[in-house]
Amino acid sequence: MKRKLFTLFVAGTALLQACKRDESAKPATPSTVVAGAKIPLAGSPVNAYGTFYISNVSSSKIIEINGIGMLNDGNAAQQYQYLGSGTATNPNQKWYIIQQGTGAITSTTKFKLMNVASGKYLEVPLASTTPGIGLWQDKANTNNAQQWYIQSIGTNIYKIINVGNGLAVTNEGASTSNGTAITQEAFVSGNTAQQWVLNSITAEAYRDDDVVNFFHRTSGTVAFDEGKSIPLTYGANNGKVFWVTEDAYAGDQLQSSGQLYCQFFKYHNSALLQPASHSWDQSLTPNITTTNSPVSNLEIIESPGDHNSTYRWPGIGIEAGSKVLLYTYESANGSTAANQVVYSINQNTTGLNWGAATRLTPNGISGQTDVGFSSGMVKNTTGDSVYVYGNKSVYFNTANIFLARFPVSNPSSWTFWTGSSWSTSLQSASTAAITVGSGNTTQQNVAISKVNGKYVMMITDLGYFCDPGSHNIYICTATSPAGPFTTPKLVFTINDMYNGHLAKYYTPAIHGEFSNGHNELLVTYCLNYNADGGSCSTQTCFNNNQDPNYYQVKGVRIPYSLVGL
Repeated sequence: MKRKLFTLFVAGTALLQACKRDESAKPATPSTVVAGAKIPLAGSPVNAYGTFYISNVSSSKIIEINGIGMLNDGNAAQQYQYLGSGTATNPNQKWYIIQQGTGAITSTTKFKLMNVASGKYLEVPLASTTPGIGLWQDKANTNNAQQWYIQSIGTNIYKIINVGNGLAVTNEGASTSNGTAITQEAFVSGNTAQQWVLNSITAEAYRDDDVVNFFHRTSGTVAFDEGKSIPLTYGANNGKVFWVTEDAYAGDQLQSSGQLYCQFFKYHNSALLQPASHSWDQSLTPNITTTNSPVSNLEIIESPGDHNSTYRWPGIGIEAGSKVLLYTYESANGSTAANQVVYSINQNTTGLNWGAATRLTPNGISGQTDVGFSSGMVKNTTGDSVYVYGNKSVYFNTANIFLARFPVSNPSSWTFWTGSSWSTSLQSASTAAITVGSGNTTQQNVAISKVNGKYVMMITDLGYFCDPGSHNIYICTATSPAGPFTTPKLVFTINDMYNGHLAKYYTPAIHGEFSNGHNELLVTYCLNYNADGGSCSTQTCFNNNQDPNYYQVKGVRIPYSLVGL
């Protein structure tokens, strides 16, 4: 939660120099060659869904997306020396090969090639039929320019032919140089520049570009720095998903170019209603309105005043019968501690106006801010009570995690885990903290949920200061709500760049309801333009343009197999 980040900013000012860039953590670019590196074991045939390096027979180099701007549409494909493997290492050199449709794989089976770093797909620019055109990556579409035949021409040697124009993926000029463009040419038998080896590797977490593009909104609230989701089951809302946001820009703050006018956000919170957990069409996901706020009915919980005035930041929540319950942090000016409450909103199953939100003041959490219960809400197996996870700062970027619970029928009546039993009094001593790995502390940014029968904790490295050396996502699991949780496992590296530096990121979230049919967990984090301190400029506005894509939710898919789910 952002309250913690204000605390960290104050506590960590003296440590800014420790947050200087670690160049070894940068995305792979042509300047960082690993001499003598070996490509992982070759020999895996193309399959319906798998992760691969794709290496050229003539040069032994890898197809990658240029590391500079590797998350962008239109960034070029090139060949480069293999830079080393390992989870979340050099993701721009790794590819998911994905069968389109089902059935036995033949020479006419269509595939897409998705880059792990960006979640975007290898494509012929503008569906060109011109030989020699360099290939690039683009967001998902249904065009043949983004579909490929992968046809065997020898033992684990393939040609890759575009479905739309019949041209072959080619290492231009049979070059052995790093950075050579990957182009399309007419296929010539025996030309090793058009022959490719598929090198199978362990499944990797990847950026989910469908989720990223879902938040590129143009109406209602269009950019925000939090996105928590609550699956709904009540009445006609069954199968829909309630999204709650924090500070939000409105559609009338967008220019026709898609850029924001330079100004602060309008609202301190908002909510969206997604029609189904498998739908990522943002045009079908409107805002929910309530009657609480004098600022706008798009602000679902009253938070009157301009920037740096009164804040009410809703976050985690659950469905309780016909209601949605939202943990909410209240602050007088965004940094002064005030209160923690729960808001209850009655669902509307026939429209978008959900009426008024009722403020509840649960015992043990209201009137104190020692432990902020913003890290997770999880229903128990029978669905009659809710576990709530709290976070207490111990020292810089270090926290204890605590457990509370309340009955669904009475969300104001909380009890707290002492380490061995439940108490009506909040227990915030370290003896009551949940075990994570070999101790009872973890980093500050934590989200907890339940997925596939296990309790899952998502942890992110601190993303508030300038160019942190570590900027990763970690996952650990437990079989009991009170833990112990396993040692955090690195699964993904955050590489969003803003104004030449790593963008500020925070508000991790787990979204177990979003199944994509491949046993992959969806998690998200949010960007907030540029980080603070060091060589990072505080400027976010350029020529009265502010890019909303850097104040939005970003999605990552994590294979269950990678984290023991």
